[in-house]
Amino acid sequence: MLATLRSIAEAVSQQADLNSALGCFVQMVKDAMQTQCCSIYFADYSQDNFVLMATQGLNPDAVGKFRIGFTEGLVGLVAQREEPINIAFAKSHPRFKLSPEVNEEGYNAFLSVPVVHQKKVLGVIVVQQKLARVFSPDEESFLITLSAQLASQLAHAEIKEILRVDEFSHQTSVLKGVSSAPGIAIGEAFVVIPKLDFSSIELQKDDDVSTQRKLFTQAVAATRNEFNTLSMTLSDSIPQEALAVFDVYQQLLDAKSLGQNVEAQLQQGWNAKSALKIVIEKLVTQFNAMQDPYIKERAVDVKDIGLRVLHHLVNTEHAAKPYPKDTILIAGTLTPAMLAEVPKGHLAGVVSVNGAANSHASILTRAMGIPAIWGIEDVPLLQFEGKQMILDAYAGRLYISPSQMLQEEYSQLKYQEALLNDRFVAEQNLDAITKDGEHISLLLNAGLELNTEHDNKPFCDGVGLYRTEAWFMQKGQFPSQSEQESWYREVLTSYHPNPVVMRTLDIGGDKVLDYFNITEENPFLGWRGIRVTLDHPELFLDQLKAMLKANIGLGNLKIMLPMISGSEEVDESLKLLEQAYFELSEQYPEQAIERPEIGVMLEVPSSVFMLEEWSQKVDFCSVGSNDLTQYMLAVDRSNARVAELFNPYHPSVLRVLLKIAQECQQHELPFSLCGELGGDPEGALLLIAMGYRSLSMNYASISKIKFVLRRLNVSDMEKLLAECLLQPTAKHVLRLTRNFMIEHQLGELFYTPSQGQS
Repeated sequence: MLATLRSIAEAVSQQADLNSALGCFVQMVKDAMQTQCCSIYFADYSQDNFVLMATQGLNPDAVGKFRIGFTEGLVGLVAQREEPINIAFAKSHPRFKLSPEVNEEGYNAFLSVPVVHQKKVLGVIVVQQKLARVFSPDEESFLITLSAQLASQLAHAEIKEILRVDEFSHQTSVLKGVSSAPGIAIGEAFVVIPKLDFSSIELQKDDDVSTQRKLFTQAVAATRNEFNTLSMTLSDSIPQEALAVFDVYQQLLDAKSLGQNVEAQLQQGWNAKSALKIVIEKLVTQFNAMQDPYIKERAVDVKDIGLRVLHHLVNTEHAAKPYPKDTILIAGTLTPAMLAEVPKGHLAGVVSVNGAANSHASILTRAMGIPAIWGIEDVPLLQFEGKQMILDAYAGRLYISPSQMLQEEYSQLKYQEALLNDRFVAEQNLDAITKDGEHISLLLNAGLELNTEHDNKPFCDGVGLYRTEAWFMQKGQFPSQSEQESWYREVLTSYHPNPVVMRTLDIGGDKVLDYFNITEENPFLGWRGIRVTLDHPELFLDQLKAMLKANIGLGNLKIMLPMISGSEEVDESLKLLEQAYFELSEQYPEQAIERPEIGVMLEVPSSVFMLEEWSQKVDFCSVGSNDLTQYMLAVDRSNARVAELFNPYHPSVLRVLLKIAQECQQHELPFSLCGELGGDPEGALLLIAMGYRSLSMNYASISKIKFVLRRLNVSDMEKLLAECLLQPTAKHVLRLTRNFMIEHQLGELFYTPSQGQS
């Protein structure tokens, strides 16, 4: 059955459009289960009913026309229950509804399962048989498994079809994602070339056959050269007969093999990429259908050749592609390097298919003040290339080919957003003091934008978190001690005399070094943070010495240890710091080496219960609310599939944050918070009510938080906190905080364009 499941999934994924995919699907399921009828219904939420999209066994004229309500018949019952129905006599069921227009009177046995994608019922699969019988557990399991496997594929195909129809009719398409860095961007899509597969290529036509033929010919020539190079490189290390495979590859590239087939598709109007996709997928299907194992294996060779030609085709198209003036960068998975390649001033917004709004790449976009959304529907990225777009990173919406009216409306909203930001900026030089006189220290989370952050000194009280790993990620090898000393000295000098809290190397999880790859099944629960540096004391000592030397004559350095989970890690770290101090003192007796304050990050739940002991060992602590929330809620914050479960306003998270504040006050241990929560106005006021008087955040948030705090009393925040701590869910908490802001004339901060959209 596994091979059958795989073959159905593969065949459906290779279809050019939704109708073909569904037709292929019902035919193959009917054959595999040896039934007389297989049908699939899709949910139409605009009309609250299901529409028959494909069938083998019912009236073919009813496809696309026959509809049944969400609460009607057995199809509606399957969707309501979100579970299978398996009965021998369908007509005897009280929910059975006879529909003469589909000609199902002759069928008795009925098995149906829902198609569910991301908690949403997309449709219902039905198999029927004239013989009255209950389908076996194996058959039911097969259909359930098939539905689960194909749910995302069918959602993918549906989205592709919507995009194609909208483009043809010049209508606006809308995709939904998770809001990351707030804001509005209007611009042109620039797609970073994804990891190529034929599934990423959308079939498109092009009237210029001559140009498309030339592109294909160039790609074939480049592939030939590639094979020649590979053959020459390997000629001394593998037997001559093994090199014959490259001769076979060259023959497959000949005009009589691949060329003629592609030419035929070009003549039908397909562009080069589409023609290649059609030919290669057809050949792969033919080879896979062969019984001879040797011939069957050639499918792998054909696909490999096709992908190599495709790679050269796409590279040729993208070689001289300029970044638009208002670039909306679209990537499969965003990396810092992609952001760095966009010319300064050209980046308007970011869309990432994979990842989540709380990943470190997402934090980088917030630090840059660039609107971004994460986790959009998985669609062929190259289909977006060059299209006009509106990115609404308040509501997490991406509008593709927007109408002129929509562009004008968002332009006005963007202007209003700029006016509000001007009000924030007008007060950024003022102190962060609440209406009842409490001074709040607002510090900077720095280290992501290595070249521009030093200009932010006048608007903050120092650096509450300096991510030293950012420097390591820019290098091709571990930096020397002298290089590190130079970097750290520059940062300490720039913010002097304000404090700079430097976090020791924090890699692992979703932060990797190209030259020090860590491959793990569960990276966020694995070898990361202090665990890595304690296992490599040579790296740790180098970094500590560089920090201590950089601090000579300045005295504004503080050192913070990441991912501390136990006292042994604190003790071992302090021991290495002492070693670094004494070795430097001996090496430079004429220099006054200072012992900086040392603190721990509270990110692991165990750390919350160790504060009494640690208060005797360290000078301060800082809450990393991003990771603490992740570990408290058991949610991988870089996983888009569970992104909605990551919420720092969860009552358990708020209660833990309050416990930390109370414990630290009790043990007279200075404390702060350096996670993203502090840069959110609602989060900031709850934290201040708990007793936090030092918050560290991205530069883009400082002026906004300062603006909010200057208009509120701590006493009012404390009343709000008391209510929030009694709430059962994050949704209830956010409803209270939002109402509070509106009552205090701060509702304008929460006006989002989505409120103006139907």
